[in-house]
Amino acid sequence: MTLSSMSHPALQKLLRNRTSIPTIPETVRKINALIEDPDVGTAEIGAVVAEDAPLAAKVLRIANSAYYGLQGDCVSTEQASTVLGLRVLRSIVTQAAVFDRFEDISSVNGFSFEEMWQHSLRVAHTTQAIARRSRVVSQPTPDEFYVCGLVHDIGKVIMIDGLGADYARCLNRARRYAYPLHLVEREEFEFSHTDVGSIVAARWDLPEKVCHAIQYHHGPREKVEQDPVISLIAHANLWVHGMEQDSEDAARAVFDEQVREQLGLTEEHIDEILEHTLAIWTGAG
Repeated sequence: MTLSSMSHPALQKLLRNRTSIPTIPETVRKINALIEDPDVGTAEIGAVVAEDAPLAAKVLRIANSAYYGLQGDCVSTEQASTVLGLRVLRSIVTQAAVFDRFEDISSVNGFSFEEMWQHSLRVAHTTQAIARRSRVVSQPTPDEFYVCGLVHDIGKVIMIDGLGADYARCLNRARRYAYPLHLVEREEFEFSHTDVGSIVAARWDLPEKVCHAIQYHHGPREKVEQDPVISLIAHANLWVHGMEQDSEDAARAVFDEQVREQLGLTEEHIDEILEHTLAIWTGAG
């Protein structure tokens, strides 16, 4: 049974009584619609971003980060849209909007929004890099995979926001016994952050394949093996975890021959993804 329909009683109770699923900001919806309009130019879209001052400030901070390697600073969103291009701008706007929605959540009893956000950014860049090289995954687009990676763990934030100390105890239990968090969540609450994350994705009108990839990025194994879209986000997440443990060998082991064949990747692609990962490690945030 999929929980993206919010049919599970325990999940319904959480959403009804203790928290709410955020909606994507109207500015982001408007920008996405403009980007799809071939008659709208970059300057016009940049001007729309500029109308939302807090969002514009975050867009410029991200655009000027080391990852994008711009020659000189972007001083306006119109300039950012022209220099970076609309596809990159869409990713940055989404990134900034998600951060803006949750940045006031402080580190609580072992949960660090900053650490989760940094991990999510790394997964976003990695999924996009894999999608651009995959010979079998053409939909969703690499840009949509970026957003998928960005919000794949957003359910954790919703749960800490809604469950508070109860979820903090769950986090500490998983850490103390080195037990997978999503399994501890299911034992404690009957659902996990992957279920909540898929609801966020559906609320934000992301493609159904993206919703499923978020929901099943921790398995079950048969879901990962049967669907290359789910496999892509699941293995990108494992790759990043390996890199975060300072182990290139562990990261490489994620993409064994079976996974490479499933995703249409070569060993040369893995080398490129590793190079890409190392390039953004300190500059993507």
